[in-house]
Amino acid sequence: MEEDNLATQKTTKLNYMNLLREINELSNLSTHLTNPNISKIENIFNNVTKNIDQIWDQMTFEKSSMLLITISNTIMRISAIDESDLLISQKSFQSMYNSLNDLIIRIYNRKECSPIYASNILDAMFMNLIKDDLIENCRKRLHSTEVVSTIDSTTTNRKSPQDNKIQFHDILQQYIEHTNIFLSAAVIRSKYEFGNHYSSLMISFKEFINDCLTIPNENVSSGRLTVTSSILLLIWNLTDKIPLIPIFINLGYVQKTIQWIRTDTFKSHIDSLCNPIISIIYNLSRDQKGLKQFRTEKAFDVLMECSQLINETNDEDLTKSFGIALIALATSDEQSEENKKLILDTSVKLYQLCKTAEANVELNCDGYHLSELLELLHRAFINTYVIKHILENKIDEKPTAIQYFAELLLILYGALLDPEPDELEKRAVKYLLKILLQISSYPEYVKQLIDNNQFCIIIESLANRPNRDDAKRIWCNIQQIIVPNKPQKEMLPMIYISYDSTNEDFCKTFIKELRKKVTVPIWVDYEKVDLGEDMWEYISPVIISATVVIILISTAYEDNTDKFQELSYIISTNKSRHETKGLVVVTTEPDFNFKRSWIKDLLYNKIVILYDDNVSYMASKVSEQIGMSKKSLIKRLRYRMKNVQKKDMETDNYPANSEERNLKSITTNDFSLAATNSYVPKKSSNTTDDTNSSSTTKKPGSHCIVAGLMTHTGSAGHANQM
Repeated sequence: MEEDNLATQKTTKLNYMNLLREINELSNLSTHLTNPNISKIENIFNNVTKNIDQIWDQMTFEKSSMLLITISNTIMRISAIDESDLLISQKSFQSMYNSLNDLIIRIYNRKECSPIYASNILDAMFMNLIKDDLIENCRKRLHSTEVVSTIDSTTTNRKSPQDNKIQFHDILQQYIEHTNIFLSAAVIRSKYEFGNHYSSLMISFKEFINDCLTIPNENVSSGRLTVTSSILLLIWNLTDKIPLIPIFINLGYVQKTIQWIRTDTFKSHIDSLCNPIISIIYNLSRDQKGLKQFRTEKAFDVLMECSQLINETNDEDLTKSFGIALIALATSDEQSEENKKLILDTSVKLYQLCKTAEANVELNCDGYHLSELLELLHRAFINTYVIKHILENKIDEKPTAIQYFAELLLILYGALLDPEPDELEKRAVKYLLKILLQISSYPEYVKQLIDNNQFCIIIESLANRPNRDDAKRIWCNIQQIIVPNKPQKEMLPMIYISYDSTNEDFCKTFIKELRKKVTVPIWVDYEKVDLGEDMWEYISPVIISATVVIILISTAYEDNTDKFQELSYIISTNKSRHETKGLVVVTTEPDFNFKRSWIKDLLYNKIVILYDDNVSYMASKVSEQIGMSKKSLIKRLRYRMKNVQKKDMETDNYPANSEERNLKSITTNDFSLAATNSYVPKKSSNTTDDTNSSSTTKKPGSHCIVAGLMTHTGSAGHANQM
């Protein structure tokens, strides 16, 4: 028996070596399809069919699996150059191909197929597609046969015997699907290596998809559409890996996905194309750069054009993907009732999925990891109507949503203390803290968090650790309820600037101009705090002591959870600030409109300085509004000096040091005096009063400004009327 086993192993090894040589020879033979070569090729096909099962059973997993991948790569290459289908139409090829596909699936299902091994196979297949522009040759190959196949399909309704055979588009589709299978098990070792090695392939994939979707709809064959769908599924899974997202953004996938949605081909084949494309859009929007580009492309509005077609499919998975994309891309709370219902229904499903995923050992459910579900809920909670719907127990569940999120932190927070944490678990805690920050920024909700003593202990403990900014903000919100800040009696003048980091360039320009107009200190984080530090430790005491706060408002500011908490803190603390001069809003974008309910509520009736291309002009308007302009100060100093000199002349025995004391008094008190005298009362947007015409200025290259600030300022709640 042992002798028979040894003989079998020797035979298997010999067959293995012979097949390697024959497969290597196959590529050369396929470029010269003479009759003798065709006969040799058929023999190779037959030998593969005859021996691969035995090789799979007898050889080691590593050797047998790599032989199968090598054969698959070679078959893909010879199929691309076989434009006449002479080889792939052979019966020997058909038999071999079916056997090969079955075994490749078995590779993936073997326990030996570790993430590292799956990555090696994926690399081999990707490199095969790159070599000699194989994917581009495949695209041309499909294009050359497309017109013929389209004509054939319109001239006969009879099913051709050829339909039962493997065709080129089937081979390409199956090859792409195999790469997708191994991608699902692979690990991306380095996003930089991936970008360097495979960016050209991702560009080729983009052009392949674009070529299919942008040609006239009636000219797209079913085979080409099937291949395109497989490539879209591959891109969907690639963009699902967070480190790779910036690569696809830099390669122009944001703009292309929006272009594809607008095509007739997309609308005609929404059942096969919509879900992967919408899911790619959502994945790319998880990166801030991608989200900004989508908003530039007005992606939300483009998606809404497809809503009726999506509803007509009655596809539950597609509707969920659509709702998720809307949550990610929404820029306003002001949606139609139909849109609100979809977003609410999707948010409730995400909340339920969170509970299911949290109970799973792997922390996943329905293809989503808990971290992704929490990230989506965090996005959804930016919409005030969503957070109120879920937190106010309108879904009628026990425990309440607030209690659930607090308890979830008690389960997961250990990932923040683990020196070698699971990255997805760490990401889950990150977004859970952001959700808890959103909750704690509402006074009516934070009290439920305070009722959980263990939660408060954990938050305080995290807040005392470095690099835990969200925990510090949550603890600060809790402290405001437990130990309210006492108003300060006397404060030195200081301006605090609140802005979103995406608007830093505008902020720097604005502050540079504002410093030319005012004499008081201006505090802005990038001048005082190094990036990566716990910002809130530095910001919160400054906010409390600042006599003036300037809000540089933008779309990004509205969508930033930290800014919601910061602005809530600004308004709830330091009640001694002047009602109209203590907080001024400056829009950083042309034609900016307030779109989030939370910010409208917080900034209701606050002064708004509208965006202008002339930033210096904006800074002047701000300095006038807060009553701290240098011109006002100099004018008041001169006036007071005249009074001093007049009294000096009238009084013979005036003390020698009296003038010095008076000047000191002027210097220390002038800002409050200037603020009082420079105050311009807010007018209704319908007012045309000219009572302040003496203080109006002319903007260079523009018409004279109507008296009063309301031509350049307005209520936050009515900015769109200005």
